[in-house]
Amino acid sequence: MGSLAAGGAAAMGSGAFTSVSANRAVDVSVADDANALLRIVPDTRDGSETPNAAEYVDTSGGTVSLDITETDAGASGINDEATTVIDDLLTIENQGTQGVYVGYTHPASPNGNFALYHEDSDFRGPGGGSNYDASAGNYNNDGQLNINTAPDADGDGNPDLVYLEPGEQLNHIGMFFFGSPDAAAISADPVTFHAGADFADL
Repeated sequence: MGSLAAGGAAAMGSGAFTSVSANRAVDVSVADDANALLRIVPDTRDGSETPNAAEYVDTSGGTVSLDITETDAGASGINDEATTVIDDLLTIENQGTQGVYVGYTHPASPNGNFALYHEDSDFRGPGGGSNYDASAGNYNNDGQLNINTAPDADGDGNPDLVYLEPGEQLNHIGMFFFGSPDAAAISADPVTFHAGADFADL
């Protein structure tokens, strides 16, 4: 009788439960920028670190930062009411296992009169040139990395950002300032690099 009753109850049960708490191991390592999934390192040309990367890129502590407040020659900042372009600062590499779109955001870009761009010929659009073409004195659709402002030149409904396959690098990332850069706003927040397999992830 007891066995029959238990069997009947099991056959009619819903299988519901109120809660489950189960411990599982998690093994995570935190890498510095040079060894992380999204690798961010000083830029190089012809196998050597570029002069601008050596001057303005700091990698102490394992994370990359840009310092343009003082130069080795004694300058203390950038010109006001001018266009200042500092190229060849950074390289980004996809060290993951799937392709990702790469871009950046910053609360003061571009309204604070600065932006990041790239001059990597492998990722230029049909127009050639970079985000800010100093020789032409205007913007074009190539080299833009700002997620919020990169135009949709190809009309696919998405910003025109670089897509890196596993192992691919985006080289020769630079920064430019124009007009009267808002130094306080630029320095108040870090540049945030984003990488996502889909635009919705950026």
